[in-house]
Amino acid sequence: MQRWRWIGPVLLTALLVAVGGLGSVAHAAARQGCPGRGSVAHRDLRYARDPGVAANLQSLDLYVPKRAADCAPAPVVVWVHGGGFRRGDKANKVADKVRLFTREGWAFASVNYRLVADAASGPSGGVYPAQQEDLADALAFLRTHARQYALSRDDTMLLGHSAGAFLVALEATNLSFVRAAGVPARSLRCTVPLDTAGYDVAAEIAAGGLRERMFRSTFGDDPARWNAASPVRAVATNRPLGDFLMVTRGRLDRSAGNVAFRDALRAAGTSAEVIRVNPLTHEQVNESVGQAGDALVTPPLMRFLRTCV
Repeated sequence: MQRWRWIGPVLLTALLVAVGGLGSVAHAAARQGCPGRGSVAHRDLRYARDPGVAANLQSLDLYVPKRAADCAPAPVVVWVHGGGFRRGDKANKVADKVRLFTREGWAFASVNYRLVADAASGPSGGVYPAQQEDLADALAFLRTHARQYALSRDDTMLLGHSAGAFLVALEATNLSFVRAAGVPARSLRCTVPLDTAGYDVAAEIAAGGLRERMFRSTFGDDPARWNAASPVRAVATNRPLGDFLMVTRGRLDRSAGNVAFRDALRAAGTSAEVIRVNPLTHEQVNESVGQAGDALVTPPLMRFLRTCV
């Protein structure tokens, strides 16, 4: 997203009139000056009801910050868990994240989705595009119920770890899913994939071994489908895209997929950065978000997110 760096007072006045006057300034100030003091949990909110799918796999947990009554609607952090596309749960490792984001004055939504090869996922078996459709439906649910929970409809931040990182990257680049669900692309202000190795399904399958098995079971055997399901390819044909921050670790060759994705985003006119957080392990990247004393993941993450909303 392109932003104004400086505008003079005359232009500022004209812009304020064009967008509704000083009320917009008051709105921004209210949002930025409204930290949370605890939160209210709304668990197991059913966002979709596909036939044959267990309720838990199409539900989310929403944590709304307790704030002053005159605060503007809260921006929303949407969290997508990892687990190789076939396991994991919305309740895993979220306590620190809930405290971090609701203290900032943001709502936090942790989303479950259909899992590959899980009988509870119904007829789709959880394979692509089921998980992307679920995430889009979850975003639509939050937008539809924004007034009920005092949420901002147009300030959504997507975060995910591991397989969840791949899913949020794809949701924010292949915009067909959010558009089909009635969610404006402009409402996805920024996306943070946490420690996924690559963003090209064909490359992951070509790697062989566990990575090939994981991606084939999720995305099938059709190369045309692989292209549609690859964030690094989707950036060339979709607009608008929000800002991106990729968090990676390990050897430089493991970071190469993140660098390639960053470069593709930049070529499409999108702000994108990559940070490496060695010596953390894969699980520690997830656990570090909001953890007391963390100096590697949380500070740069929060600096980035504060520029988005």
